Amino acid sequence: MPAIPLSSMHALALYPAFAARVRMAWTYVARQVLIEDPATPGNPLRVSLARAVLNPADLSVATSTGLTPVIATCDTVIAAAAAASSQQPDALSEAVTDEQLLTAVKEAWNITAGVPRDLLIAA
Repeated sequence: MPAIPLSSMHALALYPAFAARVRMAWTYVARQVLIEDPATPGNPLRVSLARAVLNPADLSVATSTGLTPVIATCDTVIAAAAAASSQQPDALSEAVTDEQLLTAVKEAWNITAGVPRDLLIAA
């Protein structure tokens, strides 16, 4: 069972200030992925996701929750949010540091990009 209720994760994912921070974290990591070593396992899929993050086909993605639910359900974020003073979205958001958001995005990148697990294990 997660450390916070699913309803709290949902409220956090929809909280505009949190969604904006997550969007910036995805953008920051996308820029790093575009300059990584091409020999990185899953590089073509990783780069494809980076391009999609930086150049969304639907411009509303840039201002919507987009990939925020992926991060709101990440163990790193859930653990940080569990320490919040309340289950209100603003308190949950404030309990999560920018460093934790960046870690969560990096941890979720391969899964979100569709990099096969066996490719990562072989690396």
